[in-house]
Order: sequence, then C-alpha cells, then structure tokens
Amino acid sequence: MTPSEVAVVIVTHRSSQEVGAALRSCLDEGVPPARLTVVDNASQDGTLEAVRAAAPGATRLECRVNGGFGRAANRGAAAAPAEVWALLFLNPDAELRPGALAALVAALDADPSRGAISPRIDRPGGGLDRACRRTFPSPTIAFFRLSGLSRLFPRHPRLAAYNRTDLPVDRAGLIDSGSGACLLVRRTAFERVQGFDPAYFMYGEDLDLCWRLRAAGYTVWYEPRARVLHHKGRSSRQRVAPMLWHFHGAMWRFYRQHYASGWGLLWAPAVALGIGGRLAALLVWNWVRRDPRVSP
Repeated sequence: MTPSEVAVVIVTHRSSQEVGAALRSCLDEGVPPARLTVVDNASQDGTLEAVRAAAPGATRLECRVNGGFGRAANRGAAAAPAEVWALLFLNPDAELRPGALAALVAALDADPSRGAISPRIDRPGGGLDRACRRTFPSPTIAFFRLSGLSRLFPRHPRLAAYNRTDLPVDRAGLIDSGSGACLLVRRTAFERVQGFDPAYFMYGEDLDLCWRLRAAGYTVWYEPRARVLHHKGRSSRQRVAPMLWHFHGAMWRFYRQHYASGWGLLWAPAVALGIGGRLAALLVWNWVRRDPRVSP
C-alpha cells in the first residue's frame, strides 16, 4: 500500500481558518487531490471556498444541516474511490508532519489484523495530545481520570491507564483506542463495522469505532513514528457550552452502550451523577476563566 492508495476524509464546521493547512499537509504527503474529500457541516463562513483555494481538485460535499461528525465522516468514506484500501480521518485543525502518512500506511500494511493506526499527535506547545493512545473508559478507569488521580500519579500503570501516560511516548504498541483527530482505518474493517455511529454528534465516536473494531477481531496500533500537529480546540472554542454538552453526552452514551449491563447497570446512577456534576462544574469554571475549553 502507498499513500496514493489512501483516501482522506476531513469533516469541517466553521473551519475556514485552518482547513487549508490540513489539506496542504496531505498534498505534501503524496495524497492525490482526487483522494481528498471534505464534508462540510453547514459552515457558512467560507470553509468550502478555503478548500477550493488550497486543493482545487478535492471533492467538496456540503451538508445543509450540521448532522454531526459521525454522519458526515461516513458520507465522506462512502465517496472514496473503490480501489482505496484505507481511510484517513483527519481534523481540519490537524496537520500531517513530513513522513507521517508513509509511517501510518507501513504500520497498517505490516499486520492484516490491524484495523486502525493512531499516530503520535502533538500540541503546538510541544506536549502530547493524550487522546492519541487510550484505554477504554471503564467505570474504574473513568473515575481515576475524572477524579484527577491520573494527573497526580501520571506514571502509575493503573491510575494513569486511560491516557497511558505511564508509557514512553515513543513506544509503539497495541492500544484500545486512538483519536479521531487523525486515525488511519483499514477500509474493509471500517465497512465491516458499518463505520462511525452517527448517534455520536461530536466526541466519543472514535472510542466507539475502536471498540467495535476490537469486537470484530481487529487490533488498534499506536505508531509514534507518524507525527501529527493538532491545534486542538480551535473549532470547539467557538461554541464552548454546546460542545461541553455533546462531550458529556458522548460519555453517557458510551457507558450505556458498552458498560450498562449486568453489574455495570448498578453503577449507572453514580456514573450519570458524576458526568452531570462534571458538566455543571465545567460550565461554571469556563464562565469565570479567560480561556474556556471543552477538553484539556
């Protein structure tokens, strides 16, 4: 497989200021313009004009109503040419570093059991976007993260399990989930699990996709040789309160889908209370501070 056999899907919403850099990084990595698909969720800010300027040959699909990330990403994946082997889902505020796509493709090609490859995702300040290598948020693991214990003990293999901060950032290996900010997915695997769940409007859809890939017998691999720069939060900061609602709603949906059965059902009231309490606290905190955001 080569980078030219990968189709890139970028979902945009009010992304006119950043999507150009994302597209140019794909072109620099050898993706032909015909393999680039941008699905715009009713932006009305010149996003599609910015796409046309940065990559005139890219496919532009316009959604008149913002139906969320999962629905738009599935539409973009369906538009990929039949001969494409893999789908790269890339945020409009993310940029591929030199050699990133080749490293992702090599990692996917190395093992047919791999359903998805997550790169090392860096923040502009040099830190790691910790969502790029995660453990599924069971009630216990979620408690360690939401209570702050994972931050207090970032090297503890259990307390810090959600973001795997106990492991060196340059160590490749199996993970439960990567980040939808940049995720290379084997096309046959994506189609087998029927793509993203469109019920996730924004956030959580990457965790859910990786869960279903794992359930179907595929693995998810973290490949630090592939580097991506993520200007995280640019779009979500435009409408912080609604995004916080979607963020916490995704938490609850993921729990109900994958954990709220058997003994997990007994945890449901406490989980709902914890998610609701966190949402309320963040709404208040973001109201008083100067730099509101959805997720650290």
